[in-house]
Formats: sequence, C-alpha cells, structure tokens
Amino acid sequence: MMIVEILKMAFHSFSSNKLRTFLTTLGIIIGVAAVVTLMSLGEGTKYSIEKQFTSLGSNLLTVFSRFGRGVGLVRGSPRSSITNDDYEALKKELDSSKVVAVVPYANRNVQVKYKASNTNTQVIGTSTDYIKVREIKLKEGDFFSEEDYRGSKKVAVLGYSVAETLFGNEDPVGQSIKIAGITFKVIGVLEPQGQLGGFANLDDMIFIPLTTFQRKIQGGNYLNNIYISAVSPDVMDELQTQIEEIMRKSHKITNPNEDDFVVQNQLTILSSLNQSMQTLTLFLAGIAAISLLVGGIGIMNIMLVNVTERIKEIGIRKAVGAKSGYILLQFLLESVIVSVVGGIVGILLGIFLAQIIKSFSGLSAVVTLNPIILSFTVSALVGIFFGYYPARRASKLNPIEALRYE
Repeated sequence: MMIVEILKMAFHSFSSNKLRTFLTTLGIIIGVAAVVTLMSLGEGTKYSIEKQFTSLGSNLLTVFSRFGRGVGLVRGSPRSSITNDDYEALKKELDSSKVVAVVPYANRNVQVKYKASNTNTQVIGTSTDYIKVREIKLKEGDFFSEEDYRGSKKVAVLGYSVAETLFGNEDPVGQSIKIAGITFKVIGVLEPQGQLGGFANLDDMIFIPLTTFQRKIQGGNYLNNIYISAVSPDVMDELQTQIEEIMRKSHKITNPNEDDFVVQNQLTILSSLNQSMQTLTLFLAGIAAISLLVGGIGIMNIMLVNVTERIKEIGIRKAVGAKSGYILLQFLLESVIVSVVGGIVGILLGIFLAQIIKSFSGLSAVVTLNPIILSFTVSALVGIFFGYYPARRASKLNPIEALRYE
C-alpha cells in the first residue's frame, strides 16, 4: 500500500509541474535515443559487411599474386605469378575432405556485341565449380559443363544487366554474341546478384570456360586468383597453411618472406572488420552516453529544486509520523520514474530514428536487444544515482526547521 501511495503522490507532483517534468525527462530521452540509434546503425553496418563477405562465398580462401592483386591482365602490365600449374597443384594436393571446391579465376574487360548493341564489360574465365563457390543462381539456361570446359567450347553465361543491355526483352539463350570479335553461344543468364561483396557487380559480367578464355582472349596460362572453399570455418586456418606450403613448393620458394603470392582468409578479414566496427560503435555510443550523463545531472538539479519547494510538506509529513526511509523512498522513486519513462520513450524514439535514417540515407540499421536492455538499465541507474542525493537530503530534514521554512 505504501508504494501505491508514493506512486500517487509522485504522479500528482508530475502533473502539477508538467513542463518541468518534461524538460527533466528530455535529457534522458535524447541520451537513450542517441545510444539506441547509433548502436543500431553500427550493428546494421556490421551486418551489411558480413552479408557482403558471405556473398563472396562461404568459408573462402583466395590466392592471388602479391604484385597482381585483382588486376586484369593487359598487354604491357606485370604478369600474375599465379598460373594453371598452381591451380592443378592445389586441386591435387589439398585434403579433399576439407575442401568444397578449388576454382581458377581470370578476367579482362572487353567489348561485347550483339547485332547493333554493344557494351564494354568484364569477361571471367573460370571452371564449372565457380557456381558452387559463389552460390549464384541461374535465371534461365545452364552454366557451362565440364565437357564445355575440357573442350574449350565457345559458350557464355551472361550476368543479368549484360543480358538486358544486349538483348532488351529478347531471350538471350541460344543466341550468338561476339566477345572481343569472337563468336560465342549464350547458354544461360544469371539471376540478379548485385554487388559481389561490395567489390564487383556480378550482373555486369560474362562467364566463359577458363580454357576458352586463355586460348581465345588472354593468351598464356596466367590467373588472377584461385578460390578455395572450405567445408567449414574450423578448417580454414589449417587449409591456409597447406595452401601456402603447396604454393611455395610449386614456386620453388624456401623463404616465406620471398612469397610472390598472398593467401587471403575471409574469416580473418571479417573478424578484423567486425572488431573495428564494434570499436567504432562503442565509441559512438560512448559519445551519445554523455547525453545521459547530462540528463542525469538535470534530474538531480530538478529534484533538488523539488525538495526545496516541498520542504514544508516534508516537515508536515515527518511531524505526523512519516519515517525518513519513507521520504527517501518517495523522492528516489520520483527520480527513477522520470528516468525510466524517459528511457522507454528514448528507446522508441531511437528505433524510429534508426528506421528513418535507414530509409533516407541507404545505411543499414539493425535494432537488437543489447542496446535496448543497456539503455533501459542505464536510464534506471541514472535515476537512482542522481536521485539519491536529493532524496537523502529530503529524508534528513529536521521537521521543526522544515515547518519554519519560508
């Protein structure tokens, strides 16, 4: 019953000073909303990065030339140190129980034509396992087969936007196109894929067998990358060590400092990015938490004013038998109510702002329970911490002096 009476008196006090109560609560609302919004944006960015790396392929290790990282092979440029021999060595010597697929990859930007339409796009030479590693899907037709690969067939699979650019509403499958002046038959079109981990656009690519690419377009047996897809994240570090040993053996390298290749571990990169994003998110949340501190100081100031205004009321209550603990609890509970209500409103406002920013800026925002629980807990603690001193001051008032107070 005592708690119910205290609550009634607290709400009576709030209703008597609506503007003051609102301004007191506003500091907490702004602080909590800022924490929830910034942490949601941080989580959203982290999720977006994870999604982009997942689109590169699951549990992926990438081998590329130390001096030819991701660079197309063009005349006059340094040649990649990665070759078909490396691909064959990795395919043969890696533990097959730990590997889903080993995929060679070479690319070049070339002119592609169909009747009067033409475009400059990236042509990829790869193997039939590429579709497994990248987990891409076909809108129509098929990806090229092992027979097409071994026979160096002139067949092509188009990215979605390339197909639209060249063919419009016409069905591309079965049609012939010219890639770098050489006639290829279109056997498939990919579903819209979008950005490949934020680095390249799968929709603006054409895929052909590597054997055909090297004989007809590139010349030579050089590769840009070799992709190795592991069966699980648990074996990736072990596989990376095996890959490095096989590559050194293939390149006749005895000193690791002289490696002319790099093995990139997807999990290592993702872990580093996540740590960086987590640090940034906590930093931003820390800045936003300053608003909570300011809000807490505001609560303490207003509660001190509240105590001063109600000294005579406190004196009367103590004179008729109210204990100090009762007075302490009353003022402390008023402080906590203001803080908790501000926290709840701030959480709702923070979620709303995160969605607004997501809609208008294109940034990702993921609202999780962690910032909500954290904000609610902190707002309650702020109410207790900053409300305790004014409440204790009220409870320690001498009833005789309080009744004399003007």
